[in-house]
Amino acid sequence: SRHINFGTSEHITNAKATTLTASIKEVQRIYLLRGFKVTNIIMDNQFEVIRGELASLQITLITCGANSHIGDIERFIRVIKERARGIYNTLPFNKLPGRMIIELIHLTVFWLNALGNSISGDLSPRTIMTGQTVNYRRHCRLELGEYVHTHEDHDNSMQSRTTGAITLRPTGNEQGSYYFLSLSTGRRLNRDHWTSLPLPQDVIERVH
Repeated sequence: SRHINFGTSEHITNAKATTLTASIKEVQRIYLLRGFKVTNIIMDNQFEVIRGELASLQITLITCGANSHIGDIERFIRVIKERARGIYNTLPFNKLPGRMIIELIHLTVFWLNALGNSISGDLSPRTIMTGQTVNYRRHCRLELGEYVHTHEDHDNSMQSRTTGAITLRPTGNEQGSYYFLSLSTGRRLNRDHWTSLPLPQDVIERVH
């Protein structure tokens, strides 16, 4: 958004009107929670198909001309791609699962919002839109791609009490939780406790 400079990222599985509208509703909900009303959305011509759905949400769709783009939007996307590409090339992996790429984009947007400039000289875009601040001790403990064993609920059986996982990103909550990619199921985990470990070659191969 302009002035606030708050960015969002949504994982969409297709470009159907229902899917796009559902994602926009999620973004709109974030603004409504902080007392902001979304009145206009500027998009490319390909989003013309959801004009009616946006009108029902009391949002006016403004589209640009053919073969043209919205400059500040294109610049923001370029910054996200550059940051994500930079992080990707620091990782020890030759390729990433789809889930890690999705979380890489979310991670990039998270830090752009947390450290970026806004209409307020004192508050970051994320603080304005969520009321939350970033704490180094809670939100900077791990980097994307680090290998950990997450601590799982357990009983007195002989089942393993930890799960091997790859760090994805901080959730941003006050507890300092992180999202992890489980190496056994491929699912995203949300955990508060873990043990960091060196990254062995067999884990790199597992990620590949």
